[in-house]
Amino acid sequence: FPVPPKMPSPLTARGPRAGEGFTVSINKAINAQEVAVKEKHRFLDRPPPCILGTHHEKGAQTFWSVVNRLPLSGNAVLCWKFCHVFHKLLRDGHSNVLKDSVRYKNELSDMSRMWGHLSEGYGQLCSIYLKLLRTKMEFHTKNPRFPGNLQMSDRQLDEAGENDVNNFFQLTVEMFDYLECELNLFQTVFSSLDMSRSVSVTATGQCRLAPLIQVILDCSHLYDYTVKLLFKLHSCLPADTLQGHRDRFLEQFRKLKELFYRSSNLQYFKRLIQIPQLPENPPNFLRASALSEHISPVVVIPAEASSPDSEPITDLVEMDTASQSLFDNKFDDIFGSSFSSDPFNFNSQNGMNKDDK
Repeated sequence: FPVPPKMPSPLTARGPRAGEGFTVSINKAINAQEVAVKEKHRFLDRPPPCILGTHHEKGAQTFWSVVNRLPLSGNAVLCWKFCHVFHKLLRDGHSNVLKDSVRYKNELSDMSRMWGHLSEGYGQLCSIYLKLLRTKMEFHTKNPRFPGNLQMSDRQLDEAGENDVNNFFQLTVEMFDYLECELNLFQTVFSSLDMSRSVSVTATGQCRLAPLIQVILDCSHLYDYTVKLLFKLHSCLPADTLQGHRDRFLEQFRKLKELFYRSSNLQYFKRLIQIPQLPENPPNFLRASALSEHISPVVVIPAEASSPDSEPITDLVEMDTASQSLFDNKFDDIFGSSFSSDPFNFNSQNGMNKDDK
């Protein structure tokens, strides 16, 4: 029998059907279910549908037309997943996504303040994530040479400063601000989880952890560029002038090193991403030759990796008392016991405990 021609998928088709497919993919990704945003499989030649949709329409008009109909101010989980998808589009979507999204900066700020009034559940998470997204938009608007995914060569980084030490000085400050927002989200997610449990294999845990993949990707580049820019600045300016820069870098270095280490020990990330480890000691910017010792951290995402949220979870059986104690002791040896002192209630949502509903 003759083989029928392969029908185009909604996202590869042209015309109204393409737009419908893009809309469906957005609604599937952004929903109120407390599970991670699904990415069935990753292929180098097959970007996720939402990202692919922005490239087909060369912008984010459809994305925002769908988002504007969602009750983001009424459901924190929905808002959290919107932030995750929007972050991915800013990183890997069409370059016009930023241009189409800048007009919504004030709305994101208003929503951030609103969710910031909730001290529990996803409220604080949404508030901090929205601040990060606004900061990301502002940085890339002010520095259009930087693509959304922050991937640049050393030559492009030099060109971004236009060979002006004042530009490099200001660019480093802006990168510090950018990285600070990323680290705030990183830390807030970890502090919201009960790390004394195997949280990364639960659907609720993965819902909170999934966006950190984008954060890890951003942080690895921002850290690398600040190191290179600080060495460049120290070759042009007196060391005393850059004391504030060094102090701020050292603080961020310690936070990022710890967060990368914690992330690399979680089962969820082990299946999706290879997280680099920062060196034992920070770079010595007062010694110019130390630049040659700097190794750019590289985050590796497998060409094909299934997302845990699309697979059955088989390792959630209760551990007996002895096994649980052994697991807790092992975890405390690595991370300390501070996280287990205030276990997170996974029934909490939108800032309310189950008993409050």
